[in-house]
Amino acid sequence: MKRNQRGVVLLVALIALVGITLAGIALMRAVDTGLVIAGNLAFKQATIAAGDAALEQAIEWLAAQNQNALAGDQPAAGYYSSWRDGCDLTGAATASIADDDVQWQPGGAARANCQMVAMAVGADRLPQGYTASFVINRMCSQPGLPNDAGVVCSAYQGGGGTVSPSTKGGSDYGYWALSNEAQQYYRITARIVGPRNTESFVQGIVAF
Repeated sequence: MKRNQRGVVLLVALIALVGITLAGIALMRAVDTGLVIAGNLAFKQATIAAGDAALEQAIEWLAAQNQNALAGDQPAAGYYSSWRDGCDLTGAATASIADDDVQWQPGGAARANCQMVAMAVGADRLPQGYTASFVINRMCSQPGLPNDAGVVCSAYQGGGGTVSPSTKGGSDYGYWALSNEAQQYYRITARIVGPRNTESFVQGIVAF
């Protein structure tokens, strides 16, 4: 009888030990998952900050130019005076084809079927451990001034309080415009690379 009782106690103890071990493993996995989620959220916030910095640098560059200067490409500044429909901005649309990708490494050779090289964002603007670059596309069909023959641009046309025609190829926003002058649209696309090989893209549209 004593031997039987001791055997039962040992069996119960082993079962309890297994249960405690499994509970400990589950707790460790839950803690690890929480840390991963917190880390991902931190990466996301830093990526957003880096993307904002890229857009701000591009906007500052645009604001310092005039329309005549923006009529042609300026590859050294990551600026291109047409929308370049043939370019795959993120590399995801035609993942198996690299020739139509943007060259996101500043100073690198342009891809044969895109011919756009990005401009680097200043390191002083970015969180530690992040790099970013951007390209600016004027929303026009080809280089040239917006009113040149054959150049079609998407633009904001001020109406001075009344409905007025838009510039060719553009849209009309109607009433209470801030200005009677047409403003051209520019698309800014930024690529951000962070720790653990994270990669994000941010895009914005501005009018000047």
